[in-house]
Amino acid sequence: MRASVFFLRLAALAATSSAIACASGARVGEIPSGGGGRKAGTGGSAPIAGGGSGGGGGQGTSGGGSGGAASVTGGGGSVPGSVPTAPVMAVKGPDVTFTEFAIKDGGPMTASPGGICAGADGRIWYLHQNTGPSANGAVDINGGTFALYKVNVTNIGPVAIVPGPDGNVWYTKQQGIGRMAPSGQFTEFGAPQAAQTGGIVKGPDNNMWFTEPIANRVGYISTSGLVKMDFPVPGTGKSPGDIAAGPDGNLWFTETTGNQIGRITPTGTVTEFPIPTPASFPSAIAAGPDGNLWFTEHDGHNVGRITPAGAITEFGIPSGARPYAITAGPDGNLWFTEPGSFNAIGRCTPMGGISEYPIPSPNTEVMGITTGPDKNLWFAERDANKIARISNLTGGGTVSSVSGDSLGGSVLNSGGKCTVDRDCTYSGKGCGGDVCSHKGATPTCTLAVGNDPGWCSTSADCWCTVEGATCDAATHRCSLTVP
Repeated sequence: MRASVFFLRLAALAATSSAIACASGARVGEIPSGGGGRKAGTGGSAPIAGGGSGGGGGQGTSGGGSGGAASVTGGGGSVPGSVPTAPVMAVKGPDVTFTEFAIKDGGPMTASPGGICAGADGRIWYLHQNTGPSANGAVDINGGTFALYKVNVTNIGPVAIVPGPDGNVWYTKQQGIGRMAPSGQFTEFGAPQAAQTGGIVKGPDNNMWFTEPIANRVGYISTSGLVKMDFPVPGTGKSPGDIAAGPDGNLWFTETTGNQIGRITPTGTVTEFPIPTPASFPSAIAAGPDGNLWFTEHDGHNVGRITPAGAITEFGIPSGARPYAITAGPDGNLWFTEPGSFNAIGRCTPMGGISEYPIPSPNTEVMGITTGPDKNLWFAERDANKIARISNLTGGGTVSSVSGDSLGGSVLNSGGKCTVDRDCTYSGKGCGGDVCSHKGATPTCTLAVGNDPGWCSTSADCWCTVEGATCDAATHRCSLTVP
C-alpha cells in the first residue's frame, strides 16, 4: 500500500496497528501497516488511496469561494455489504483499449507497483510496493523500456509519488519526503516531527504539500528541502490521507477516519466539510475538469464531488465496488480504480454517470491511476506486477463497459457466494480479514473475526499470497488469516 491511497486502511489502522499519483493522477500507495482496502505485509501498508491513494488530478477551470458550512445532497445511512449509499446512475461508456506491460526493471523481486504518476521527463513513474528493494520505477509510454531506481531502505518503502515543479518526482516515505531526478539521483528529507507521511502534491505556492495521517497534520516542504512546516488538523484522529491542489488556490485532503473533506489555505487555515454517508472512509481526491474536487468513498461505495464552496454530492457505484484511486482524465471525465474481486476501472462523468470496465488480467489488485503525457490513462496492477494503459478513451476500442453485476465483487454479509478465500477479497479489512466459510450448505464470504477458518486447497486460493500466505492442505486454512 507496500504504499500509494494510500493506504492505510489508512493511517487509521496504521494508528491503531500501525495510493497515490501524479500530476493528473492518483497518488496511491500505502501508508504504514494497516488494512484499508487491502493488504499490509512485507514492504506494505494499507491504502490511503489513493494516493491514494489516491488522486491528484487535472486542472480545474473555475475558481471559487471559500466558506461556511457545507450543503449536501445524496447520502443516506450506511448499508452493509457492497451496496452504495448514494443514488446510482449507470451509463454505457465508450469502448476503450487496455494494454498491459509486465514490469521488467531488473529488480530481484516483483515490484508490486502501487502509486503512479506522469513525470516531467515524459515517462510513467511508479512505486515499488515491495521493499525488495525499496525503489521507484519508470517506464516509457511505449511500455518497452523499464528502469529501476533504488531509494533509502525503510520497512514500508515509498508511499505516494507525484511530479514536482522542478522537473523531479517527489515521493513520501516512512517519516520522510524524497526528491528524485530523472536520472534516479535522489535526496531524502525527514518529515516534521518525524511523522509518517501520506499523500503529496504540488501546491499553488510551488511547495510540495503532504499529509501526516497519524500525527493528524498537513505540511509542506520547499523544493530545496530547506523549508518545512506543518499545521494541525482540528481535533484528533482524523487521519488526513490523500491531498490535491484545488482550483481555488487551496489544498484539499481526505480525512479517512474523520469522514470529512478538509481544505487548507497556503497559510495553514483548515476548514472541514462532513461527508453525508457515515463512515465512508474517503481515500483519494483529485481536482476535476469541472472546477470541483472529486474523491472516492472506499466504504461508502461512492464517488463524491465537492465544490470549492464545500457542497458535496455523492454518486453510487453500480457494482458496489470499493473505489481506491481517482484522477481526472484527458477526456473530461473522472477515472477511478476498483481493486479486489471487482478488478475494474471506473469512469464517472461530471454529472455522475458511472461506467465500469473489467481489467483483462484477473486478480490484479489495481492501485494508482494517472493521466500520461500521451493523453492516455495509466494504472498500476500490484498483484499482476504490471503497468497498464487505457487508450481510445472516446471510443473505438476493444473493451466495452459492463453492467455492475457482471463484475466479481463479493457481497459480504449479504450472501456473497464463494469457493475459496481468494473469492472474498473486499470486506475492507486487511490481508486475511475475510474468508470463505464452508460451514453452511452454500459457501459464503464472512469475516475472519468470527473465527471461521475459511477454505483453501492450495496456496493460490489464499488472497494474501503476495505477503507470503500459504495454504495448510490438512486444515484448509490460509496462514495469514487474521482471526
